[in-house]
Amino acid sequence: MSQSVPVTSAAPSDRDRFEFLSDPALRKRLIEAAIRAPSGDNCQPWRFRFDDRKLHIELMLDRAASFFDFQHRGSLLSLGAVAQNVRTQAECEGISAFVSAVPGPGPDAIPTVDVAFEPGSPPDLRSRSLATAMHNRTVNRRPFLPVRIAREKRRAWNSEVPAGTEITVIEERREMARWARVSCLADRIRWTHPTIHAELFASIRFTRGEADYSRTGLEIDRLGAGPLAGPIMRWLQPWRRMSRLHRYGVDRLLASQTRALALCSGALVLVTIDRNEPTRWVRAGEQVQRLWNIAQQQGLCVQPLPVALYLDQRFQAEGTAHFLQEHRTLLEELRQLLSALLGGRTGAMLYRVGYGVRMGHTAVRLPTESFYDANRQPLKDP
Repeated sequence: MSQSVPVTSAAPSDRDRFEFLSDPALRKRLIEAAIRAPSGDNCQPWRFRFDDRKLHIELMLDRAASFFDFQHRGSLLSLGAVAQNVRTQAECEGISAFVSAVPGPGPDAIPTVDVAFEPGSPPDLRSRSLATAMHNRTVNRRPFLPVRIAREKRRAWNSEVPAGTEITVIEERREMARWARVSCLADRIRWTHPTIHAELFASIRFTRGEADYSRTGLEIDRLGAGPLAGPIMRWLQPWRRMSRLHRYGVDRLLASQTRALALCSGALVLVTIDRNEPTRWVRAGEQVQRLWNIAQQQGLCVQPLPVALYLDQRFQAEGTAHFLQEHRTLLEELRQLLSALLGGRTGAMLYRVGYGVRMGHTAVRLPTESFYDANRQPLKDP
């Protein structure tokens, strides 16, 4: 995986210093690492363009459209996660990478990300181990052991956190129970919302053949529902049937499973930002991915639980305009709980972390050529 940095003369020309970046194999490895980042329903909404010294990363918002991607915040998180993966792979190649989020023309405009490269230090065991973990990183929706995470592992999560971003590790059982209640309320809304229901089932790939063909979406065997996941989800797919089942409390039953998973964890990890700005979301995404890669490296399992955060943010901004009237009571309780738990900060991501049975394989990804820029710039071009 690693590659030696070319040896230059004592006074190399500017062109010689960056000659390594014209290597098509290196460029492909950087892109392959980048697209191992998470995205909403595995939609992979990114495109890439190299020049002589930088990699430019942009969002393809048409791929990311969903109810949960309110003001593109989830996509911005994924953009930061992509940049973090590029940095991790570059270090494994003996290259230093410097990430900058470039603001758009207005305060709410979508930023882009530039990654600048310089010859760096030779890769060591730590950088290679972290890069391996990055390529193996995946969502794990199975129950975890309710065993506390060792202090030395938790200490690594809070290193290198930039100003404006904060990571909070939640281990006290009473506090975890409050977050479990938050996740349960959010899932009751999710299972009773027709738009969310339609988007969920549109993203599910019920067979391996469907997953291999689309290379996007959620593979049925990765949903954590065991061997009966396929039949159960197919049965729940028609909205008319699902809406009738709500009268008998099926939404409560399904949401209680999320509550149980939140409680059956070694810890919950909350990532927050101080200001609701696009570049802050990108920076939070870098930390979300850094933490996830480290947890993977430590032999831990991770599942994101961000639904409550995003539903609440939409409710604060728009009221019930995009919800059903029956959701108001749930949303108001959710707002009350999160107001106390977040303390005035904006929640970017909530994870459950713990020891458990590892997933057998990583999620599918589109081929690298699907991520070329609008001009379909080949990766081999300098």
